[in-house]
Amino acid sequence: MKLSDRDLALLDGDEGEAAQQAMEALVQLGEAYDAADIVEIGYAHVHAGMALYKGDVELIEATAQQGARMVVPVSTNIANADMGDWQGTGAPDSLGLLQKRAEAAHRAMGSATSFTCTPYWAGHWPTWNMHIASIESGVTVFANSVLGARSNRDGFFAVYAGMTGRYPRFGLHLDRNRQPTHRVTVTAHPCGTADFTALGYAIGTAVGSGVPLIRGLQTRPSLDELDAMGVGMATSGGVAMFIVPGVTPPFGEEADVTGLPEVEVAETNLAQVFDDFCTGEETGFDFVHLGCPHASFEEMKHYAALLMGRRIAPGVELWVTTSRAVHQMARDAGLLAPMLAAGARVVTDTCPISCHFACTCSPDPALGVTPPTLRTILVDSAKQAHYVRDMIQCPTLFTSSELAVESAVTGRFIPRRRRNG
Repeated sequence: MKLSDRDLALLDGDEGEAAQQAMEALVQLGEAYDAADIVEIGYAHVHAGMALYKGDVELIEATAQQGARMVVPVSTNIANADMGDWQGTGAPDSLGLLQKRAEAAHRAMGSATSFTCTPYWAGHWPTWNMHIASIESGVTVFANSVLGARSNRDGFFAVYAGMTGRYPRFGLHLDRNRQPTHRVTVTAHPCGTADFTALGYAIGTAVGSGVPLIRGLQTRPSLDELDAMGVGMATSGGVAMFIVPGVTPPFGEEADVTGLPEVEVAETNLAQVFDDFCTGEETGFDFVHLGCPHASFEEMKHYAALLMGRRIAPGVELWVTTSRAVHQMARDAGLLAPMLAAGARVVTDTCPISCHFACTCSPDPALGVTPPTLRTILVDSAKQAHYVRDMIQCPTLFTSSELAVESAVTGRFIPRRRRNG
């Protein structure tokens, strides 16, 4: 593998022990994937340090104490507690305080403590052809497919990339791997983010970890709908890049799909995703979640309008999850007031599948974390439904955002109806 003079200097320890160890790890990663060389990155979205996982916060602290400093813009992924109000979500102090230690370590390293799965809504917007590193699958697929940046689905290596500004050139950092592998024709008529997460989930199920080229959408999807479609694919199939001609740089309408496997996604396929995630009792849901992935400012406006002058039904808890940055923008715009007046809780830094609700991560018994008993969680996202099933092990109900709010207000589940066409 070809190394630059700076790569060699990093390996020699010229920039400190932490950077040296990070570079050693990146070289090992590159060798494992037969990378020809190492590229310069312009941004990294990195691991938060998860308080629910034993030793994870300590690992981030040790990295910071070793002298690690981020040399490119870095945002942090979602955490295990709302660090501004963990008590309000029912998390124990032991969990919230431990998560705050990870926040302090990231600040020491120079990370932007965003703690979100949608850092692009918080201003982190890598540009076309920029090499980046990302621990979050939704960030990866959005960056590759909407922004035209270049990223693999990374793990802790994203931290090492942020510390060095370097990453081995393999996977979706190579032009040859950014070509379509499947031709997808959409004959359904998705509308809104819930439909687009279901569409993405159906596509991901069909193409696995391929790169689908998608045609047939009746209108150009909004940024929120593109985001939703991407996270649906990343959840069900491991897709890290999709192509919508005229949307995904640099692919135009003339993109060649000759000889590729063909997939059709019809209305019945969308309806099946919704049906498959309706496993809970329709009159027994006790929790509603909006904002997966973390809500954008436009979504917060939509939720505020839906909840204006309404009141959540007795016995139902409603969470809206978003990033710190969007939370502040929503507060400044007066969007939080109608949500809070309706009885909703606006949560940052975390979400139901990443907070103390999760029961599959074997938390340290010393934390004293006891997940609440929930009968059914109602969601407006196929991604959230999937992980609620797997991580909280709770039955779900899945419908549109509008009908999720109506269900929360009436206390009666209102399913998405199949659309004509």
